[in-house]
Amino acid sequence: MPLKDLSGLLRKKTLLLTHSGCDVDSFASAAAIHLSLGGKSKTAIGVPDHMNLTAAALAKNLSIPFTINPELDAFDAVVCLDFNELGMLGSMQGQFNDFKGEKFLIDHHRPGKESLAPEKNSLARPKAVSTTEIIYDLLKKPKAKIPKDACVCIAAGIITDSASFMIADHETFYIMAEVMERAGKPYSEILSLFSVERDFSEKVACLKAAKRCRIFRSGDTIIAFADVGAFEASAAGALVRSGADAAFCGYADKGQIRVSGRVNNYWMRKNGFDLARDVFTRLESSFEGKGGGHPGAAGFNGVGDSVDAHLMKCAELVHEFNMKKSGLMGQLKEYAD
Repeated sequence: MPLKDLSGLLRKKTLLLTHSGCDVDSFASAAAIHLSLGGKSKTAIGVPDHMNLTAAALAKNLSIPFTINPELDAFDAVVCLDFNELGMLGSMQGQFNDFKGEKFLIDHHRPGKESLAPEKNSLARPKAVSTTEIIYDLLKKPKAKIPKDACVCIAAGIITDSASFMIADHETFYIMAEVMERAGKPYSEILSLFSVERDFSEKVACLKAAKRCRIFRSGDTIIAFADVGAFEASAAGALVRSGADAAFCGYADKGQIRVSGRVNNYWMRKNGFDLARDVFTRLESSFEGKGGGHPGAAGFNGVGDSVDAHLMKCAELVHEFNMKKSGLMGQLKEYAD
């Protein structure tokens, strides 16, 4: 039976562990548990390697403590939040493998090939928009009073992982209404807690993606991709906002490959497309590395000295999906200048 509540964490010294480079949803999930359990359990938040700027802003503005690369041996239990693959732990992979205490997992990604925690200690809901939604459900079960700042964290995780409700259903709005009421803060104030000015380099990366991108047509679908030096997720999102139905950006650096993909949400829902299922996990059969994520936002981490073949394969897999979906035959056509 899967994890039903958080009672297994009570009276344990527990590390709430985010993924490496954690985002708001991952950190907010840890923070919501940490703030809610209070004196009932001795918890701490651990972040492998680093966190992104928005998560750092949330931590600072709510004065939520965390430790970069904590020693796992100091804890009785570890809870993996918002990830289900060992590779997402970065430099802490070895520590996690050697950890002798109890392991838990709460996540909303498509299940991977690995099992980071026993089934009785795991709760995975791939259809949930965010991990914080799942955390809210678990915290509500004992009908305990969830602190206001914990509700703020839950709301922040929902906002970011739903892309400001572009990917949301009635359940998401229902939970959001509840946590906002409990938090006692307006939407704009919650936003301000994790909003940061985009880094200059991030802006340049998005503009470079537009300048360098190759554009393809697959039936009525527009696919774009570009080799960028950094901020590949933001760059892919910028290409979608510019008109692409599916966009991929990536780079190769010191033998490491990173590719991020984003899709137009209307096109995704209309066609039943899933970036993680239809593109990134399938890259694993062509290239060394790991792929995964969500239907509308996913990525691939691998090895190599050039990202060109990876990006081209992404476009080909979208085209293959289109041809199967439509039952038609056709070539992937590139737009020339």
